[in-house]
Amino acid sequence: MICLKDNVYIRHVKDESVVWCPRTGGCTVLRNAKPVLDEVKREWRRINDIVYAVAQKFGCAVSEVREGVEAVVEELVSQRFVEVGATSGMSVVPENGQDAHSHGEDDDWRPLGDFYMRHGLPSELHIDLTDGCNEKCVHCYLPHGGAHYINKEIVFKVLKEFREAQGLTVFVSGGECMLHRDFAEILRYAKSLDLNIIVMSNLTLCDKETVALLKEIDPQFVNVSLYAVTEAIHDSITQIPSSCEKTKSAIDALQAVNVHIRIAAPFMRENKDCVEELRDYAAKRHVHLVADTDIFGQLDHTCANQRHSLTTRELEKLLLAHKDVFTLRCAKPEHCVSDVKVCDIGDARLNLDAEGKYYPCDGFHGAIIGDARKDSLWGVWTGEALNKLRALKNKDFCSCASCVDRAWCKVCPMRNYNETGDMFTHAPWRCEATRIYRKVFEEK
Repeated sequence: MICLKDNVYIRHVKDESVVWCPRTGGCTVLRNAKPVLDEVKREWRRINDIVYAVAQKFGCAVSEVREGVEAVVEELVSQRFVEVGATSGMSVVPENGQDAHSHGEDDDWRPLGDFYMRHGLPSELHIDLTDGCNEKCVHCYLPHGGAHYINKEIVFKVLKEFREAQGLTVFVSGGECMLHRDFAEILRYAKSLDLNIIVMSNLTLCDKETVALLKEIDPQFVNVSLYAVTEAIHDSITQIPSSCEKTKSAIDALQAVNVHIRIAAPFMRENKDCVEELRDYAAKRHVHLVADTDIFGQLDHTCANQRHSLTTRELEKLLLAHKDVFTLRCAKPEHCVSDVKVCDIGDARLNLDAEGKYYPCDGFHGAIIGDARKDSLWGVWTGEALNKLRALKNKDFCSCASCVDRAWCKVCPMRNYNETGDMFTHAPWRCEATRIYRKVFEEK
């Protein structure tokens, strides 16, 4: 007998099917396997019953489909996509206990990314349930002020359309997403659509009921903002007393019920000396620490938040001291050719803001490409506005195309727009930061 594991997702497009497990990073693409995969459920089924059901679909003898069915099942077993009962006769690959996506480095985007790119489909949806937050982080790119809360009916519409487009992962974010009164209902609806869920939160509002909810939903992980283990430093960034204590308590409560955690820590002037304590804190809890030094400008183009960014001298010192925490890979030469696409905008993800407007990628709220109240998700994904952004080439960014440091710089239309008001014009200080990254990591 076999049973599909809870955190395994299957999507079908034409004659191809992708099977993916975010817990292990395992992924396989199968051809002409949909009739078999449709019979593999999240409840126990005998392999003979699956063979019989497939034979009935095709109106043929069991003997004609048995070999094909067993080949698909063997692939699912080898990749640990299914639980295997003692009577199945299948060999089982031992579990190693490692959660590649929550405890280690990000898994390779292939072949999952190749599948979605090949078929031109969105694999990820990022939803800002609100642009309000109960913290006032000094480095935040969202200007502090009034808050919008997206209508849950719009969220339901978008989630349904995303699933119909074979979408896979939904990021539930904000602002602080737990401020939304329909947070629990939205998560449960996403779960009912068999969507992989990632929650992005500071966790200060994570009470006992929310812990129970997240245990029930079992997201791929909860991405937690934690800037220091030292409370005075963390709270100086959030500008909210006791926020560090609340976040750390919630992390412990969620881990106690086996909810997976990932810690996100941008480093700036206030917490530049906290790398080791955060690294050790994450290691002790067996969670992945995502560290960066990139504070991109506010949406209102004031860039007031960037006064908290590291100076070039501070940046170099930090990178040299912690090469094990901060990494940067040089782009392949072919990625820097003038006629090559400048970035991954429009490749995988679509974003929805708290007012129900679509925007193309994280932080690029200034580029509205649709309105969920009147536009379908598929219409936005295939529409003219996003296609224009997809068409951006390296050569469109004139000063960057010929730069000797181009391979070490993530040319980003969003960052350019937020910081200069023009997506083709970069902020000069980014060139200095790129040279430092190259100097540090080219010698690694």
